Amino acid sequence: MITNEKQYRTTRSIIERLKLGLTDTVARAGVPAELAQMQRDALASQIEELEEDAGLYDDLRSGRVTIFEADGLHALPDILIRARIARGMSQRELGDFLGLKEQQIQRYEAERYRSASLDRLVEIAEALNVEIRNRAELVGDKKLTRVDPAVWQAFPIAEMYKRGWFEDFSGTMAQARKAAVELVPAFLQGSGGRHAPAALHRKSVRASGQVHEASIAAWEARVRQLAGRDPPARAFDVALIDDAWIAGLVRLTREADGPAKAIAYLRAIGISLIVERHLPGTLLDGASMASSGTHAIVALTLRHDRLDNFWFTLLHEIGHLKRHIGGEGYSAIFDDTEAPADAEIEREADAFALEALLPAAQWNQAVSRFTRTEKAVTGDAKRFGVGAAVIAGRVRREAGDYTILRTLVGAGDVRRQFEGGGEP
Repeated sequence: MITNEKQYRTTRSIIERLKLGLTDTVARAGVPAELAQMQRDALASQIEELEEDAGLYDDLRSGRVTIFEADGLHALPDILIRARIARGMSQRELGDFLGLKEQQIQRYEAERYRSASLDRLVEIAEALNVEIRNRAELVGDKKLTRVDPAVWQAFPIAEMYKRGWFEDFSGTMAQARKAAVELVPAFLQGSGGRHAPAALHRKSVRASGQVHEASIAAWEARVRQLAGRDPPARAFDVALIDDAWIAGLVRLTREADGPAKAIAYLRAIGISLIVERHLPGTLLDGASMASSGTHAIVALTLRHDRLDNFWFTLLHEIGHLKRHIGGEGYSAIFDDTEAPADAEIEREADAFALEALLPAAQWNQAVSRFTRTEKAVTGDAKRFGVGAAVIAGRVRREAGDYTILRTLVGAGDVRRQFEGGGEP
């Protein structure tokens, strides 16, 4: 079984080499027909087996598989590996979730958990939010709605502890895991109580594969706590997000410290801008939320420390605030902006961000659309009054080539502008 991206890439490379070998066998002259056929059959069989392994990994990673049939406990190790992949978690992220080193998870999976204790297997199953009955099935919200002490172990206790989120707790990480049944509910209630299992609110999550609900809930709670400690003085009114305000925000893309200045710019109309790293198993770029008070919240993870990503994600979340958050809409929307925009609200937010940063009328006149050179990008940026990173990011996005214009997208220019470099 393929267990990580490195193995997957290696397998795909081997498949391509074998296919070339199959072609060479067919074309080779002087080889007896019977021997050539045996060689082709052997290669074809090997290719088929590798394609099956790679195809399974593709299905797991895409979230198409959420139920894992088993005919006994001997199948549990493979189920845990498949569940991790389906959750979109790397071996390192699962290790972080549990407070273990990546190498330990690699060893466990390489030996199919033969050295793991039953307690460890249970701990991993809970971390992955896998419910095992007569079959193993990934579960989402319904797991969180149960009044079951074991549910709190599905939260990333180790990572929450390392980040200091249990602020009144002075024990060790091991003690924190044992006290999860008290610590996690108190932490969630500390965000205003909106995340307690009995009071889940309407939200939308844009992601590739299966979503780790507990990690999303924990991250949201932390964001709401930070926003609630220093809310904007002005109440948020969606009508304040008008053309003039958007134009002013876009002008900040031309300034080197534009991201830092965006904090005050958003606060002026009642929006808290919070930076908080994503948790293992989420791959979040940003989120938009209605607060329990009078302000709104935009949260960014800075998962990709680039100016083009910062501005696109920020405008995407503002698009959600303007069109989808509050009233009869959603209380919170979470985004992995690299995931397919399958929902209409995501397509609308993408379109809002693109049009706000560079209207279609201007983009249609852009020289850099066709030449894709640094000179063309800087020229278009000056002509249209936006940062070069905005133009470069748009070119890379539409070309589907993220190897070009690397020097213009502001890599490494965002985190340093926020206190702690975007760290909690």
